Amino acid sequence: MPKYFKAPMGTHDYLPDEYSRVRFMIHMIQKRFEQCGFKQMSTPLFEQQDCFERSLGTTSEILQKEMYGFEDRRGRQYSLRPEITTGIVRSFIQHEMHTKMPLPLSVYYVGDCFRFERIKSNTQRSFWQVGVEVLGESDPAIDAELIALADQIFMDLGIRKRCELKVNTVGSFEDRRKYLEALENFYSGKERSLSPTSLEKIEQKKYLSLLTPLTEDEAILVEMAPKITEFLSPESQKFFEEMIEYLDSLGIAYTVDPYLFRPMEYYQHTVFEFFEKGTLNKLMAGGRYDGLISTMGGEKDLGGAGFAGGVKRMAELMQKCKQFPDLNEPLEVFVAATGPLAKKKALPLLYQLRQHGFHAVGNLGKTSMEEQLKRAERFKAPFSLLLGDLEVRKKKILVRNMKTGKKEEVDLDKIIEYLKDLLRSEL
Repeated sequence: MPKYFKAPMGTHDYLPDEYSRVRFMIHMIQKRFEQCGFKQMSTPLFEQQDCFERSLGTTSEILQKEMYGFEDRRGRQYSLRPEITTGIVRSFIQHEMHTKMPLPLSVYYVGDCFRFERIKSNTQRSFWQVGVEVLGESDPAIDAELIALADQIFMDLGIRKRCELKVNTVGSFEDRRKYLEALENFYSGKERSLSPTSLEKIEQKKYLSLLTPLTEDEAILVEMAPKITEFLSPESQKFFEEMIEYLDSLGIAYTVDPYLFRPMEYYQHTVFEFFEKGTLNKLMAGGRYDGLISTMGGEKDLGGAGFAGGVKRMAELMQKCKQFPDLNEPLEVFVAATGPLAKKKALPLLYQLRQHGFHAVGNLGKTSMEEQLKRAERFKAPFSLLLGDLEVRKKKILVRNMKTGKKEEVDLDKIIEYLKDLLRSEL
C-alpha cells in the first residue's frame, strides 16, 4: 500500500488557477458557438460497446486498443466514450431529431473522453473535448464553414498565429477501398525497408498508418506511395474542389496534405486538423462523415460533419502565448476572530458580508490572531476585520489596513456601510 496515492497515469488534476483558465477559455468558445446558432447538448459518458463498434468499425485502432470497456451486473458490455460524435449521432437517431427539429441541426458539446493511449509527450487517457456537429445536410459549404468557425475560435483565443491548418479529402468509402488496395500492392515486397511496428501494421492491414513514417526509409516510401487524390471519383473530386473554393473565398490559410487521415473509419470527403506550429500537437480536428447516420441505424442517409478540440492543449497554448487575463477574483475582506463569543459572531458576519456582495473569507479555526493575520497577508486581502470577545461585548470591530497596518474601531452594526465607503474610496 503506497504512503499516498497519485492520479492514474494519463490523467490530469486541474488545480484552481488552471481550472479558472480552462473555464474562461471554454466560455469564450461557447459564446462563439452560440453566436453561430449552435445549441449545447450532452450525452452519457458511456455507451453500449456495440454502438462504437458500429460507428468506428471493428478494425479501428481505437476500438481494438484504446477503449475502456466494462461489463455491468447483468453482463451487458459498455465502453467509456473515446469520442463524442458517436453519442451525438445515436441521440439524433433515438430522439428522431430529423423530424422534430429544423435541419441541419447544429449542436455543440463540452465533455470528457477516455482512451487507453500509449503515454507519450502531452497525451492523456482522460481528456476534455469541446466540439460541434452539423447533422442533416451534405454540402462542401458546411465543411468550409466549420473550418472557418474553428479558425475564428483560434483568433478569439489569440493563438491563431501559432497554429497551422491542414486539409485533405479521403473521398468516398469506395474511393478509399480502391486506395487501400493500391497501398497494399505498393508495400508488397518492401518489407525490408519497414520497421517492426510498420510490419505489424501491414499484418493488421492498417495501411493508412504507414503514411506516418517512423524511419527515414519509410519517409522515402511514403513520398513514392500512391496518393488518395489519384483514386477520387469525379463526384469526390468536385466536392473537395468546391470546399477549397469556399475556403479561398474566406481568405483562410491552409495546406493541402494528401497524407492526412483521421483515425475514425466513419469519415468521408473532407478532413482537417489544426496543429501547433513546430510540434505534433493536434489542437482541433474533424471532417465530414456522410453515411454514419444510416450506418448507426437511421432511416435516411443524412449527412454530417463536425470537429473537436482538446481543451488542455488549447489552454496550454493560450498560457504559453500569455493570452489569459488575471482571473483571480480580488479578495476584499478577511475576517479574523479569537475567543468563543467572537467566533460565534464571525460566521454570521461573513454571511452578511457575502450577502452584500463583498468578496470575503475568514479563518474560524483555533489559530491565534497573529497566525490569522499572516493568512490574511497570503490571501492578499486589502482589509481585515478583527473581532475578539471584548469587541463583541462593546459591539465594535477593528478594521485593519493590511498595507499600512493602521487600525480603526467601527460600530459593528455600521460595518457594511463603512466598508462600502472604504472600498469605494480605494478605487
